[in-house]
Amino acid sequence: MQSVKRFSMRIGTRLVISLTIAAAIVTGLYLYRQLSAERDALIEQREREIRVMARTLEVAVRNALRRDQWEDVQELFEEAKGYAGVARVTLFLADGTPLVGGDQEGIEATPAREEFQEAIRHKTSKSFFDTLKGEQTLHYLRPIRLVKRGPALIEIVYRTSQIERAYLRRRDEIILAGFAIMGAIAMAFWYLTKRNISKPIQVLIEGAAAIGAGELDQRIPITRRDELGRLAAEFNRMTENLKRAREQILEETIKKLDLERQLQHSEKLAAVGRLAAGLAHEIGTPLNIISGRAEYLLPELFGGDPRSKSLQIIVEQIGRIRRTVEQLLGYARVHPPHIAPTPLPNILSNVVALLDHELTMGGIRVDLKIPVDLPSVAADPDLLQQVFVNLLINALDAMPNGGDVRVAAEAHEGLIEVRIEDTGCGIPPESLPRIFDPFFTTKGVGEGTGLGLSVVYGIVKDHGGTIEVKSKPGVGTIFLITFPVYRP
Repeated sequence: MQSVKRFSMRIGTRLVISLTIAAAIVTGLYLYRQLSAERDALIEQREREIRVMARTLEVAVRNALRRDQWEDVQELFEEAKGYAGVARVTLFLADGTPLVGGDQEGIEATPAREEFQEAIRHKTSKSFFDTLKGEQTLHYLRPIRLVKRGPALIEIVYRTSQIERAYLRRRDEIILAGFAIMGAIAMAFWYLTKRNISKPIQVLIEGAAAIGAGELDQRIPITRRDELGRLAAEFNRMTENLKRAREQILEETIKKLDLERQLQHSEKLAAVGRLAAGLAHEIGTPLNIISGRAEYLLPELFGGDPRSKSLQIIVEQIGRIRRTVEQLLGYARVHPPHIAPTPLPNILSNVVALLDHELTMGGIRVDLKIPVDLPSVAADPDLLQQVFVNLLINALDAMPNGGDVRVAAEAHEGLIEVRIEDTGCGIPPESLPRIFDPFFTTKGVGEGTGLGLSVVYGIVKDHGGTIEVKSKPGVGTIFLITFPVYRP
């Protein structure tokens, strides 16, 4: 994966390179045609200049011949040779005899040309390319009629190297301009691709990475109305669907776990019920016999007899065993709650009054914040009182040196939420998952049976409510209980 990442090329870079290559091909073809046209234009321009020169020489020759001034004609032709690129200027008679400029090199080849004969015969100008001293030349033939001499031809020979030099200069200018244009096009492609493609794609990549990291609240801003904008909209829609699906899965998982906890709790209840029934049968009768014999012997002993104290201890401990067995039997018996409209402020006030002596002796201050207009809950009053008694007793046991208990309640979305918070010793984190299990307790040996919170959990679930616990050792514990609002 790292090697793929290292040698991969971004789509924006690929697009810029592809577009630049395509533009370079098109521009190259255009420049090639432009250069070809430029060469033809230069040749045509030189031909026009030569034609103008030939007409000028024609007029001058005729005027000179009328005055019979051949020296002027010779001088004129010599001056014409001084024009840039002109190799020679010759005046031929129709039979090919050079009349003026016959001493120049290579003139004997011109009369043998077919173009020479056609120009004389059809009295039209002709041009052709040839070589002179290894250099390419352009030959222009213009027919004229001389007084007393008949048909004649003016030949102007032009060196094409002048055209070639002008062409090369023009070629360099066009090529430089082409490179400048290609650079500008590449920069424009780079900027437009980065602005319109690379940046939006990068935003999509960052959004996808955020989704992969679990940030389902990530949204991509839609600032375009093209395909990338539609892709961003679909991406946001996909993210929203994923978020809903995750929430649904999470909700279903929580429900499943809750059902599993309830099933485990029910199974534990059934096991405790079987255990309690067996204990009541197997232990109850022997305990009654032992207790009866001890109570029978106790009045026969005098107060100072040390055996009297031992019998008293036996009676008390048997009573304790009997109460534990009865508590087990009461815990195992499942009684369906009798749902009725139950005012929560009254229940909590009764519980505080019921435990007033224990709370006062333990130095516990209770702060009740219950709205008087709080809706009634759908609950069994006796079972609801048992829930809060157990929770306050747990808070009392968690604060042996005194402390504060804050009880608050509020209604929202058809539920009543009760918050009970103490400043006790707290519950270790490793014990929190098992806090509602039967017989699990964080208290010392002999200080509790571990049934109180399990009973609370079962009552709350039977009422269609929920119970959660949050605790930090050394800070305190918070119980959050919800009950449905009573609806007639």
